[in-house]
Amino acid sequence: MAQTPKEKDPPIVDVKVRNPITYIKKWWKKVIENEGIFFSFRVRPLTAIAVALVVTSLTLGLGKFVLPFTIPFFQYNPEPATPLVPTPEVWKETAYTGTLRYSEATGKYYLVTTASEAITLQVPENIKLSPYVGRRIFATGKYYKATRTLVVASANDTELLPSASNPIPTTSPTPSPSPTPTFEPASGTDTITPSL
Repeated sequence: MAQTPKEKDPPIVDVKVRNPITYIKKWWKKVIENEGIFFSFRVRPLTAIAVALVVTSLTLGLGKFVLPFTIPFFQYNPEPATPLVPTPEVWKETAYTGTLRYSEATGKYYLVTTASEAITLQVPENIKLSPYVGRRIFATGKYYKATRTLVVASANDTELLPSASNPIPTTSPTPSPSPTPTFEPASGTDTITPSL
């Protein structure tokens, strides 16, 4: 069968419209399939032990002793530059009661507390403590523990107390007797029952 000339002539306009979404889906599938990085390596037991030993020695600070070379950020310093010492509170505001004593040898006044602790008193010249020697006084001021010194600033910081301290009345509890259970055998049975 012979073809007619109409069938041999190409068309003047040949338009084919295809779905662009299928092309986008195919392109996206290729991108996703090639996405990511795949690593593959093999570790032998001796290599793993050696790597673990090096990592452990570096992380625990033993790298200075294990490795002969120095690494700048792995510096071993057995003694810190300055010792870390908490700063003590030098002077503290406090008050003491006790018997006032005077020492002829040193020319100083001492406050002897009820705990038999002698505290040196530094008072201004305008405060005359000589009439209070041997009597109980109350003194407030700044206390320095290292030298056991109480610095009294003014006459208002001292007060004369009675010669004997008055104890605060307290009641002490007295124990009350509590009944103790006695065990008596019940009549006709071999069991023991408690009775109060």
